[in-house]
Amino acid sequence: MIIIGAGPGGLALAHGLRRHGIDAVVHERDARAGARPQGYRIQLDEPGLTGLRHCLPTELFELCLATAGAPPARVSVRNRYLEVLADRAAAHASGTADAVGPRAFDRPTLRRIMLHGLDGQVHHGARLTSYRHEDDGRVTACFADGRTATADLIVGADGVNSTVRRLLLPEVRVEDAGLRLVYGRIPLDARAREALPDWVFESVFTVLTGGPGEAHLGLGPVQFANRPDRAGRARTPVVDLPPVGDYLACMIGAPADHPAMPATADLRALPTAALRELALRLLGGGWHEDVHRLLARWDTASLLPLRISTTGPVAPWEPGPVTLIGDAIHAMSPVLAMGANTAVRDAAELTRALAGVTGRDGSLVEAVGSYESRMRDYAFPIVAESRRTGQQRVGQR
Repeated sequence: MIIIGAGPGGLALAHGLRRHGIDAVVHERDARAGARPQGYRIQLDEPGLTGLRHCLPTELFELCLATAGAPPARVSVRNRYLEVLADRAAAHASGTADAVGPRAFDRPTLRRIMLHGLDGQVHHGARLTSYRHEDDGRVTACFADGRTATADLIVGADGVNSTVRRLLLPEVRVEDAGLRLVYGRIPLDARAREALPDWVFESVFTVLTGGPGEAHLGLGPVQFANRPDRAGRARTPVVDLPPVGDYLACMIGAPADHPAMPATADLRALPTAALRELALRLLGGGWHEDVHRLLARWDTASLLPLRISTTGPVAPWEPGPVTLIGDAIHAMSPVLAMGANTAVRDAAELTRALAGVTGRDGSLVEAVGSYESRMRDYAFPIVAESRRTGQQRVGQR
């Protein structure tokens, strides 16, 4: 199998297939892991954690949990004065006695763990340009540097700007959700933790909304059960992880048509100091003093801009030896924190579907079709729910 993209979904799928004795090679366009900033915090709830457990070797899954935070399983929405507008259990939590509550992961740490054990199976600097169907039913991937690879199946796990989706389903459109974010971190050493208000740590994620058409603030704590480098050294064999400290993921977002918001290209060109100035200008005045205390600790060097996208309507398609998982097929706004969850669930569902396939006869296409049918049933309602919630809370289109 060929997997295009080394994000959480692609890496989970590689591990899942390997556990079932299926050869899988991941091709990633970035020159190396961490070559470009992609954010910091990933929240996994039941769907993602269950998928991760199914795909990863037990020791790696346990290391993931050991290096994750376990904040209260609640999502809070407040206004600029910190008055509570909504406070409820985290989305898609079942509430059953044996359910695992949401976990907050550091994205680079999670990726390092998921790369472990895939030596020789992940090729960086491999940008897909096209693929072709062979007479024997297999499919060949063609890369920008002239390399090719042939397999029974190509899986596009290559994100919002998926080349695989563009080739397979050119009619599908990824739409601008009309939101822009300035995303960064607030380091949480002991002094900072003591100085910050308790309400910040009482939910897995907190949204402070300025009202329709105005900016909003998002906050999510990442407090490790074990510092990643120490947890990695405690494993046999050792997993080399960076010494990341606790932090608070902090983002300021606003509608793309906000008067103070620059065009996307200009936004992406801003240096970090200018991003900070822009974010504070977008936020404006009239916010509770706790907000100003928080933002005084925002790490300017950590800031990066994000454009939020969402997938438009997708009609069922004919299954074949090319398929898609994650944001490549169902990009969604982050308001429900279900993007990574759904991508990892996709990996587990596709792994299950392919586990019983023994050849390149019709059973492979049937397995792919079965996965795609299930995926459409659970993923696209979440895309729609994310859109509705984003429209209500933060001014998404």
